[in-house]
Amino acid sequence: MTARLEKYWTVLHVGLVVLWIRLSLRFKSLPLVLEQLNTLSATRECDDTVMRSLVGYVDRWLRLFPYNKKGNCFPRSLTLYWFARQLGYPVCFHCGVRKEASRLDGHAWLTLNSQVFYEPGKQWQSFTVTFSYPCGQTPGLNQVQASHQ
Repeated sequence: MTARLEKYWTVLHVGLVVLWIRLSLRFKSLPLVLEQLNTLSATRECDDTVMRSLVGYVDRWLRLFPYNKKGNCFPRSLTLYWFARQLGYPVCFHCGVRKEASRLDGHAWLTLNSQVFYEPGKQWQSFTVTFSYPCGQTPGLNQVQASHQ
């Protein structure tokens, strides 16, 4: 019974974090939101089982309540950034762009030690990094190759 309650609390907590991030982005700049999300836990050990569950819950929330028609990578990456930092993972948040016909397309993803972190697919490889947080951790496209999953 306790495990079930804990699971439901975690699902609700993930939904509230997704909502908080979406609302924060309406009123604050991305660097300010990232500063608020940047708390790295010094007391918790990285736990891939917990992280994998959180990734699943974030993805389910964003499927139920999509960010926009083009995708959920932006709120997904920000939400996972916060949870990963809470679990002690020193992840880095990245945004990138690529040219598609006559317009630019964007993508957001996380890295850990210059490798993608819980990123589905390989579309991130075709994007040029335009912003990274924490600063100074911008990977080259050739450096970031393996998925953490």
